[in-house]
Amino acid sequence: MAHANIRSLLDEVLATRGFNHPRIDISDISSEGANYTSALYTVTVKEDEELKLFVKVAVVGEELRELMKATTLYSTEQLVYTKLVNIFSALEDKHGISGDDKYVFPEFIGCNPNVGEETVILEDLIAKGYHVYSRFKSVDWEYASSAVKSLAKFHALSFAFQKDNPEEFNVVVEKFKYVNTDDSDDENLKGLWKKILESTVKVLKNDENKEKMLNFLMQPKAREDYMTFRRPLSVVVLAHGDYRTSNLLFKKDQNGTVKTVAVDYQTVHSGCPVVDLLYFIVTGTDEAFRREHYDQLVDLYHQELGLALNRMKMDVNEVYPRVVYEKELKEMMPCALRYAVVILPMVTVEVENAPQVAGATGGDLFAVAPNELFAQRLNGIVGDFVRWGVL
Repeated sequence: MAHANIRSLLDEVLATRGFNHPRIDISDISSEGANYTSALYTVTVKEDEELKLFVKVAVVGEELRELMKATTLYSTEQLVYTKLVNIFSALEDKHGISGDDKYVFPEFIGCNPNVGEETVILEDLIAKGYHVYSRFKSVDWEYASSAVKSLAKFHALSFAFQKDNPEEFNVVVEKFKYVNTDDSDDENLKGLWKKILESTVKVLKNDENKEKMLNFLMQPKAREDYMTFRRPLSVVVLAHGDYRTSNLLFKKDQNGTVKTVAVDYQTVHSGCPVVDLLYFIVTGTDEAFRREHYDQLVDLYHQELGLALNRMKMDVNEVYPRVVYEKELKEMMPCALRYAVVILPMVTVEVENAPQVAGATGGDLFAVAPNELFAQRLNGIVGDFVRWGVL
């Protein structure tokens, strides 16, 4: 059925591109445990020219959709490609931004917005020489710095959008506003949190850190922290929301410089700039990397934000001063730690043990059993957060 729906959408999309009777070959691909909301496919289209495409098709069933807010995830990504990409591209054209200074989105080919059939068709960046960084390895400086430079460009465009057209910006921000119903009494979620809590405490090796972490996780403000992480503090940008290495593609140019393209926009929301940076750090780096590069990465983001804003005739000291940036980093740290506890098991899970969302009916599948890599990463994070004074 999925192949038939893809072909039907492709027939419609390709006709607008001048294809008359193209040969279409569709192949299923595995996300290797990195994607939980969509089935993934590669498509080769041949006629007078050849197109290599990448397709995402919704797989979250009706019973799990409400828990995961999946319908919103799918519609958010389609809104990014059908509206936000055009707004950001127009801003870059207006300011004469070109070449390596541009923020790169995958080329959007088409989509199906029908609930239960949501599909997005993009260019296949893998076919153009991009590659995925292994989620089982801590990102190194070369790739981390490239990812953070790209992130700074994304946020700078959001700031420029607000300055250029504040009325439209407010409309878009409202559309991307993170909304979560009061599910604090949901027994399934309570059970899920209990399993996550038990797994977290079990793998911590330092007894003092274990006690600190247990007290931290049992605080009644846990839900408040989750909401805070998805909402702006002093300034608002359109945040990516899931900026981790599994959602980034990398490629080295002829000079050996790493280029980054983000490929998943389901969690874009109006939020705080530092959440994407903190999320990237806690999901993609290990303790050894942070000891050597954490301060360097924090400095790099603000420097690159300043450069990107300057290209659009804006001053970072007026838009997002360093003192405000550091204050928000500190304020968001506890929220980032809670997210790390929830997200890291899914980042580090072995492919064969990754949750299978298609056909699932409850949230228990996200209570992934901890493995040695999770234990290593989490012990490092907790140790760092103790050292930084967060715990």
